[in-house]
Amino acid sequence: MKKRLMALLTAVVMVFALAACGGKATLDSVLSSTEWKDELQTWNDQVSSLGISLDTVADGNTLVFEWHLPDNDAFNVLSGDDCASMITPFLDTLEGADFIAVFKQSYKVSLDAVRCTVFKGDGTEIYRDEIKK
Repeated sequence: MKKRLMALLTAVVMVFALAACGGKATLDSVLSSTEWKDELQTWNDQVSSLGISLDTVADGNTLVFEWHLPDNDAFNVLSGDDCASMITPFLDTLEGADFIAVFKQSYKVSLDAVRCTVFKGDGTEIYRDEIKK
């Protein structure tokens, strides 16, 4: 009886230990969550009238906002400087709101940085900037 009880307790402890390890939030798990997808949809709603789409990906512990421009004459002529005038206010707003700290508090994941990358309609990267903690 004592051996069975010890075996049962050991099994229970192992299950909880495995659940705790598996339950740790990662940036990838946050980005695949319904909560984050809803937030991303809100941001996409704000830029969709321009034909821009926004996606987020994890690059290690860096949250990357990928801005995908439409493939048309108006956007194909944009330079890195043009993109900076669009992305800098976005990053300034995130930095001013202490987004990295708020993200950690909300999602229990520490970010090293938040990066914005802008891609032309053909997939060519034309601009990149980031804020770090």
